[in-house]
Order: sequence, then structure tokens, then C-alpha cells
Amino acid sequence: MVAWILAIGVSVAALVISAAARPGDVTMAYAHLAIAAGTNILFALMAIRELTAAAAAGEPRATLAAKSARSMGLVWTWAALVIFVTYGTGVLSWKEWPAHVVGLVAVGGLCLAISNLLSKSSYAGGHDETMLTIARFVAIAQLVGMIVLMIGFLVDGQMKRFLVERFTDWPAKNVMFFGAMALAAISGAALKLIPSRRIAS
Repeated sequence: MVAWILAIGVSVAALVISAAARPGDVTMAYAHLAIAAGTNILFALMAIRELTAAAAAGEPRATLAAKSARSMGLVWTWAALVIFVTYGTGVLSWKEWPAHVVGLVAVGGLCLAISNLLSKSSYAGGHDETMLTIARFVAIAQLVGMIVLMIGFLVDGQMKRFLVERFTDWPAKNVMFFGAMALAAISGAALKLIPSRRIAS
């Protein structure tokens, strides 16, 4: 958690500073893209490493699912925080940012709530098959959704908008694209490492 907190804090500051410095200097947009990409690669690696170690140690399915859901929730929350600070404080102007922040917070909160419930079940020495099924469904839906989002962004040219200075939504696009990349990686790892009920039985 210390690593997550540090990564989130440092990356949010760096992303906001680089977005603010973009006018007149396209290199700062490239820096923003690189920071967003590097941060989410780090998020994915930390989450997958933790999940792999827990699976190798033979931890219960509920614990594995809780860890993966927590990591997912933190990525969603990070994205919401970056967009909120970038646009909510007036660094850049984009009229659609509130709706995106609400959506990101809602999904992030759902993931963290699932993680909390699964953790309680695991600590109590049991497992809630309903919650495990929901967690698996969320992972599948998230994997498919994030892949579709990334393809859509690439096909629509959304990742090139930073080249045109009049567009102000490019920081959000970077955050959402690379956040989707991390979420897809975490979801894929969770589906691979956490056995389904049929396999576990």
C-alpha cells in the first residue's frame, strides 16, 4: 500500500504539472503521455506481482479476489483523482470532466467495496460464492470493456489530440487509455490466477 500511495501521489502531481505546461510546448504533452504510461505499467506490475505471490502461497480464492479487486479500485480512483485535479482546479478546461469523474469514482468504489467484503469473508475463514462470482464477472466485463475502449481510442485518433493545442481533453484521454491498459492486465491476471468454483471444487 505504501508503494501504491507513493506512486499515486507522485504521478498525480507530475501529470498535472505537465498538463499545465502544455500550452506552447508539445514536449510536455509527450511527457504527460509517458508518465501516464509508466505509472500504469507500474500499477499493473505491482498488482500482478502481489496476486502471483498470493496464489503461489496458496491463499484462499476470496483473498486473491480481494487483492485483485483492490488493485482495480485503486487504478479507477487514481484516474478520477488525476482528472479531478487537472480540470476541477482550473488547470485546464473541459466541460465533460464531472461526468467522467463520477463514473470513475462509482466503478472504483464498487471494486473497493467488493474487495472489502471478500477480505472480511476470507478473514472469517469462509468464502462467499456469490461475491466471488460477482468479482469474476467484474473482471471479465472489465477486461473486455478496457480492450474495446483502447481500440476505440486508437481507431478514433483520440490519442493524437494532444498535438492540437485547442483540444483540452487530451490529458483525460491519456489517463483513461493507459488506465484501461492497467485494468485489462490486472483483470487478465485475476482470471488466470483465481480458479473458478468448478475448478476449485
